[in-house]
Amino acid sequence: MKAVPRNTTPSLPDGVHSESHSKGSFAMGGQPERRQRRFGRRAIIASALAAATTFALAGCGGGEAGGESGDAETGRIRVVTSVSKSFPFVVVQAGKRLGTWEGTGLDVQVIEGTTPTIGQIMAGGQADIALAGATTEVANAYSGLPVTVVASNLNYWDQRVIVRAGGATSVEALKGGNFGITGAGSPGHYSIEKMAERLGWSKNDYKLTSLGNIQALQAALASGSIDAFTWSSDKAFTLEQSGEGRILAPASEYVGDNVLQSFAVMDSFLKAKPKLVQKFFESYFATVQKIQAQPQLFIDVMVQDWKLDPAVADRLAKETLPKLSIDGVISQAELKGLADSVTFSINDPKVKVDSVKYTYWKDLK
Repeated sequence: MKAVPRNTTPSLPDGVHSESHSKGSFAMGGQPERRQRRFGRRAIIASALAAATTFALAGCGGGEAGGESGDAETGRIRVVTSVSKSFPFVVVQAGKRLGTWEGTGLDVQVIEGTTPTIGQIMAGGQADIALAGATTEVANAYSGLPVTVVASNLNYWDQRVIVRAGGATSVEALKGGNFGITGAGSPGHYSIEKMAERLGWSKNDYKLTSLGNIQALQAALASGSIDAFTWSSDKAFTLEQSGEGRILAPASEYVGDNVLQSFAVMDSFLKAKPKLVQKFFESYFATVQKIQAQPQLFIDVMVQDWKLDPAVADRLAKETLPKLSIDGVISQAELKGLADSVTFSINDPKVKVDSVKYTYWKDLK
């Protein structure tokens, strides 16, 4: 899950790429103030909603943003994902190869989005379901986007504390160090703050440097400009395999109960087609269980289609694939943790567990 930039433009994304799976088959610079980021998010969502409403009134025959989307007769569902070729998203992104929708009558169209554009795409009526960072989805809903989280994808906080080869040998040894983050409020930032909190560090015991993206983080780690950063297991395993980095600890030890990635559905789509949504998730979670039981199916996609190092793919299959949710349930403890990460991300202490808009997909009516 990547950081959510707070100063993105409110225009809807152009050239959205999509793939149809038919039947059968967080820039170099200082960290922005969180209060400014919070209002930036709300301005973006409000602008996108207004744009979508104007578009509908101009003659598209729609209702609210994202209104009568999909298609009741053909079972068409449009799913936008926040990261291209992301291993936790494999059951959706490689749905045709894995047979995720085979025999369901569903026509699933996968749209490539990014973390900053997920809310805009949904508000613009271009997608019915979003698969993205749970913090982002809950924050978007809290900011006014009419979506509801209905299932987890990865409850486990899949972030690892990474140092360069020959660097610190324990997280305790990183006290006084410089940690790289993509941006303020990002999952990596949250992971480091929770780690520092658990270790009893003060704000003077560590430094944060905002670098913008994973490429900059890797370069800074290699040059010694930073001492550590956190990222998901695929990148962490890749750095260990190449000898460029080493994992010190899973950030989940410090974050605790939470949800890293989830599915959110437009409220209008939920209201109009609850049974279609349930059919989507029945097939999705059945396929998750299938590839967990037959991990070679997952490895083949990673290696043959996505060109991942075979050793890294094998390690992902053994260590991370089993952690994908098999039913989408989000516990009360995880909802509380999610509310905490949203509070951190948008710097709004009013976010409580009851603020998390969640309805379990099996309970849809």
